[in-house]
Amino acid sequence: MLVRAVEAKLTQRAGAPCGSIALSASETLIRITSVMDYDKTEIPTTYDKARALAPETRRLWQDLLSVHISRAEMSLVIDLGCGTGRFSELLATHLGVQVIGIDPSEKMLGQARGKPADGNVVYLQGSAEGLPLRDGCADLVFMSMVYHHFCDPSAVAKECHRVLCRDGYACVRNGTRESDFPHRHFFPLRALIDSDLPSRRDIEAVFGASGFTPVVHEVVTQVTAPNWPTFVQKSALRADSFLARLSNDDFHRGMAALRDPGDAIDQNDAVTEEIDWFVFTRHG
Repeated sequence: MLVRAVEAKLTQRAGAPCGSIALSASETLIRITSVMDYDKTEIPTTYDKARALAPETRRLWQDLLSVHISRAEMSLVIDLGCGTGRFSELLATHLGVQVIGIDPSEKMLGQARGKPADGNVVYLQGSAEGLPLRDGCADLVFMSMVYHHFCDPSAVAKECHRVLCRDGYACVRNGTRESDFPHRHFFPLRALIDSDLPSRRDIEAVFGASGFTPVVHEVVTQVTAPNWPTFVQKSALRADSFLARLSNDDFHRGMAALRDPGDAIDQNDAVTEEIDWFVFTRHG
């Protein structure tokens, strides 16, 4: 992976293991908060430009859904923490179902509602810990890059169990403490990773204790940018909750490192990241 290749260069520059290059002193300055309030930021206006799914990445997740999810008699999918709806349309068109996108951020939902609708999608404001839905109404709850924002993951898993029909699916697509992604090698993110990102075992334990049976867990490598310059441009938009919570000094130092990564990076190569993919089925 590209980020593995840069480790030797970073170690050479700092004389320390990757992840600790000139970062330790500033890590204590990270403003760790329990909830990321997107309505108090400008992230919603740049989120799609910074986090858009490449065509090959869309196909990757469509294929994973096809492998692990039975579409027989499926009619309603909940895109929980839908944000700007980047997966809502994909779910609606690929699965041929109605999708309800739910998010607490009005700004994010405003961006989602402003997009052309290719599938059967509606958006609602709501909390993951108290879904505005009746019992047993859904066939699948899809959660993409939102688990680390939950105040009470156990309460969310119980809500998923409540709104899902028998044998319904809960899918979690999220970074974990163990997964690798380029930003963790250039920015002082260790404190946020340790405090906010779940471990793989955390996710499995929470859903297991809430009435779910594991179907699959995979570590998926996806393309996040077609080349290094594009990745730098997308990163500069700061439409990532971890980058947004760094001090300005830490962010700008990290961006300077991204712009000059050294010879370890082939700037024409696609930039990839690891995402953990969990599928559970409701039982009982």
